[in-house]
Amino acid sequence: MERQTALILTEGSAIDDAVVLSTALIDELVEELPFGHDPSRTELYAVGRAASLRSKLDLPRGSAGDDPYATINGKLHHIWCRGSWYTPGSCPPAPADNNGASAWKWLHFTLMHAVEADATCLLWDIYPLAKAEAA
Repeated sequence: MERQTALILTEGSAIDDAVVLSTALIDELVEELPFGHDPSRTELYAVGRAASLRSKLDLPRGSAGDDPYATINGKLHHIWCRGSWYTPGSCPPAPADNNGASAWKWLHFTLMHAVEADATCLLWDIYPLAKAEAA
């Protein structure tokens, strides 16, 4: 199993407070995952402000063979925003004029544009345990 990535979007807090909140959210998330995770490798990978990140986002477009976790910025397995976790299987449908892009790509794009410009975006990597360690 490959690494999983979680994006946490926080509004109205300083970066230090956003990191504390995201750590608690990740701790809760990994307890719910259907696989054992390696706590020594689960890490905060990147932090940025929404305004800077969303300025680089193009409208979502689909292409043949898109991975279900694909977004404009790469694979995401989980997104947390405004009190809710989302996954490709739990996100709202794509708009009717969706450019062939998945609902997941549209949700990522929409949430990045819906949050406040100074929202903190935290990207976490979650690594599963090796099979021998998970047994």
